[in-house]
Amino acid sequence: MVGVLMGAMVSLVTAVYPAWAENWVYIGKATTGEEIYVDADSISSAREGIRFVYSIGNETLQAAANCNNNTWYVLKYDTTYSPQSQATQDMLVYVCRVGS
Repeated sequence: MVGVLMGAMVSLVTAVYPAWAENWVYIGKATTGEEIYVDADSISSAREGIRFVYSIGNETLQAAANCNNNTWYVLKYDTTYSPQSQATQDMLVYVCRVGS
């Protein structure tokens, strides 16, 4: 019975937290108070900059960092952002360092 229960718990945890979730790196809190995480495995160099996936609060976003301009572009919103908090600045520094 314990084995069945443990198996069910592992299945539930796997469904809620997929394998890639263990690669999220905590960056800090945005000015909104929302926590920022970057998926370390998503960082890659591309023509448009350094691609990466990050989460802020309950939202997960695909982005591209322009390290030379200290900005990032979010595909979902078709918008370019610049850091408004130490956490978003730290996010760019992290992504640019890992992606270069």
